[in-house]
Amino acid sequence: MTKTREFIARWWRIPVILIALGVVGAITAPPAVMLVNNFKHEREISSPDYQAKYGRWQVIELNGGDRINAIHATMLPTGKVLLIAGSGNNVEMFEAGTYKTIVYDPSTGVVKHVETPTDMFCAGHAHLSNGNILVAGGNQGYEKLGAKMTNAGGPMTVVNEDPTRTYTIPKGTVFTSNRNGNKYLSDAEIKLPPATQDEMTGATVPTERRVYVSSDVEGAAGVLTTNHPFTVGLPGGPTSVVHAWAPRLTMEKKEYQGLPDAYEFNPITEQYERVASMHYGRWYPTLTTLPSGKVMAISGLDGAGAILDGEIETYDPATRKWTERPEFKRYFPTYPAIFSTTRDDRLFFAGPSTGWGPATKAREPGFWNLSRNTFTPVPGIRDPHLLETGSAAWLGPVNDQRLVVVGGGGVGDSLESTRRIDVVDLKSRKPHFTPLTDLENPTRYPNLVNLPSGDLLITNGAEKYRGMFSSDLHKAYILGQDGKLRKIAAPKVGRNYHSTAMLLPDGQILTTGSDPLFSDAKNQKPGKFDQRFEIFTPPEYFQAQQKGLQRPLLERGPKTLSLGSTGVFTLKGRDAPAKITSVRMMVPASVTHITDTNQRSVDVKFTQSGNEVTVTMPTDPALMPLGNYMVFLNDDQGQHSVAHWLRVTKSVEEQ
Repeated sequence: MTKTREFIARWWRIPVILIALGVVGAITAPPAVMLVNNFKHEREISSPDYQAKYGRWQVIELNGGDRINAIHATMLPTGKVLLIAGSGNNVEMFEAGTYKTIVYDPSTGVVKHVETPTDMFCAGHAHLSNGNILVAGGNQGYEKLGAKMTNAGGPMTVVNEDPTRTYTIPKGTVFTSNRNGNKYLSDAEIKLPPATQDEMTGATVPTERRVYVSSDVEGAAGVLTTNHPFTVGLPGGPTSVVHAWAPRLTMEKKEYQGLPDAYEFNPITEQYERVASMHYGRWYPTLTTLPSGKVMAISGLDGAGAILDGEIETYDPATRKWTERPEFKRYFPTYPAIFSTTRDDRLFFAGPSTGWGPATKAREPGFWNLSRNTFTPVPGIRDPHLLETGSAAWLGPVNDQRLVVVGGGGVGDSLESTRRIDVVDLKSRKPHFTPLTDLENPTRYPNLVNLPSGDLLITNGAEKYRGMFSSDLHKAYILGQDGKLRKIAAPKVGRNYHSTAMLLPDGQILTTGSDPLFSDAKNQKPGKFDQRFEIFTPPEYFQAQQKGLQRPLLERGPKTLSLGSTGVFTLKGRDAPAKITSVRMMVPASVTHITDTNQRSVDVKFTQSGNEVTVTMPTDPALMPLGNYMVFLNDDQGQHSVAHWLRVTKSVEEQ
């Protein structure tokens, strides 16, 4: 374990430099003016008055071997942060089998390296009701652009018509075209489940899986531009009930390929625990927690590099297994912003997504009714063609069911982006989006963080795709529940693609990651992943120092509470007990690609008698899913307690 090093400005160096420059006289005026301006700016943003109004950012740099391409970030119930790179968008790391995970303690700076069993780069993750973190999917293979393709290839769909047997199709299986005899080899093992039976007609319904195949010869001889049927070279010989087809096999780009692997990360042992694999490989999936405590895996690129055509599956932490859910089949683009609502049979797609999917398919926000598997569009959002790489989050406690969509851009590497902040009230009779306010700049990749107050922090992003043309935005805001947007201190580190932001237990904000395509304004120099962290301390901390205020101090409280039960939190004694105005229980962050659809704050009913605060837990798991929460007590002075960790369990009747 090692400790971090903090980037703190050395004020004494600046005057020394200025004196040296004046003596030597070997510098032109503009750089000297810049140094003076920088000195004035640093002095201003370090002043107590400035920090009490705008807050403060501090840059953190880990020691060399601890630095990480922090693409995935999860707040653990130990107060530490799980940071996952996998191969970190680095093909050399992937080919070497070098995958990285660290556990970082922001209170001490201590870093622990964790053995990472597979490439979790671009997986999905979510907190579980048992206290662990589910990590599912990841990278089975990097993209390969057409110029580097030597053999024709593409997705091969394999079909099983046998209702009695699962077939294993080994890596290296030969697929032979029934039309011209061309041969292609698979690059991974797949499991082909038995065919099913239609409940209405009794007819056999074949099962299908895709696998990437490559021609056994180099060059154009292996190219197929029309649909071909194939014979599958099974270990025991071909059979009529297992066959395959491919619409086209070319020397065009090979896409990233998804892994089916799944793990639970145990925050106590700080180790990964293997669980059953998913039924499909998934790269760029969203994992949405359901009121039942199960987790739904949605979208992603499969093991062949093709976007899944609506195949849905759910994970049960009680059995540690996945179940295919054909009754929910529905297509979405990758990393879709899909939220559980306070109705246990309704999910809501807010519109933002990241990565893959055509511009004209499944981009409209709306309600997904799981009982009927129907989708009802919700109208009104501005710039509906600019939703990709936007962000969505609850505004205020989830009890209010108000969701905001912030920023976004065109599909793919479009240079278009929007300043939009629109809101929708999901409890209204006819929900529709309405304009709330606008950002100062058109913004892709904004990170959104729910705050204990109920307000929303918006930070970073870029005007252009992956920060092209040096378009990173060093800006941050607090969006009030009243819709007012207030500018706060400017982040020092620019962040775009592959960035995250999260609430820490003390109320500070941790930001990590950024993966620009280029490092210069002319888009000529390759970008480099920014491994620096940054911590934002909100203004209320400095206001308390100026005014002599004391935040509510929790002396003790329950470690677990069941739905529908009551519990007592005791404030540390002082002459005048803090007057508590709200109790907020917040799902800890688990964010990647500016997406965390399980982030929520629950407003809990309470009474106060002196230093004792008695809470009454909600009864509905659709409002409060089971699992770990950070409990914050807010007072009438605008201060909040340090988070108390609480595990929410089933109601007594259900246990």
